[in-house]
Amino acid sequence: MANSKYIHGFSKSEQKRLIAQAHLLESKVYEGLDYSGRHKLLEVGCGVGAQTKILCRRFPHLSIHSVDLSEVQLHAAAQYLKSEIKKGQVRLSQQDAMALKLDDAGTYDSAFICWFFEHVPDPLKVLKNIKKQLSPGARIYCSEVFNQTLYLEPYAPAFQEYWAEFNDLQTRMNGDPFVGAKLGNLLHKAGYKNIQLEVRDYLYDSRNPKARATYVEYFHQILLSGQDVLLREGRVTKSLIQKMKAETKILKSAKDAIFFYAYIRATATVD
Repeated sequence: MANSKYIHGFSKSEQKRLIAQAHLLESKVYEGLDYSGRHKLLEVGCGVGAQTKILCRRFPHLSIHSVDLSEVQLHAAAQYLKSEIKKGQVRLSQQDAMALKLDDAGTYDSAFICWFFEHVPDPLKVLKNIKKQLSPGARIYCSEVFNQTLYLEPYAPAFQEYWAEFNDLQTRMNGDPFVGAKLGNLLHKAGYKNIQLEVRDYLYDSRNPKARATYVEYFHQILLSGQDVLLREGRVTKSLIQKMKAETKILKSAKDAIFFYAYIRATATVD
């Protein structure tokens, strides 16, 4: 995606947030993810290499080719993955997912996509392009957002108002904050087979207050990552942001507070 179309921005603090996010969500994202018997993986939309680092640790037998369009993110990834690149486990390339051109197309027996399709204007085209790079029998895993599912208790009107503006702006930037629910249709239209979808949720209440506070703050940081462009576009005000921050403190500490969010994980293969 072009830099102007990325709602989170490319600051150093945002790059660190992406790495922290990958670690926070690792157990859920990688649960059931199986690349045994696979050798060559294509990761599309690698960003700063946050997921790449985890893939290398969990699947050290894989040779990973990670691509992204952003030169800024790839530079950060090159630093973050310096050891893995030196060992020959990872190769980075600047590529537009809307027009993938790999010199070894058709040789990848696996693919990995995580939190990427929400930022591209045409996920179907990207999936078709990825399919061209994969060998028969290859397996693809996609984890994508479904932002409609966020639920907070007690009611947090400023948080919800900001979240609605965040999602609407991402949509108008040709992204899709609800793309997770569409993965089945997209993979089917792109010609993939053996498509399976899972709803993976995070539900924290008074039984697990520490995790609840952690995930409320995690989502709060996601929202704040878009505040510069939202303020610039006149979609939120500094007053609304302050109200949201106040609500976040309550949500993190209220005895009977609830945090719920769900995303979609899709698995499919290539004939």
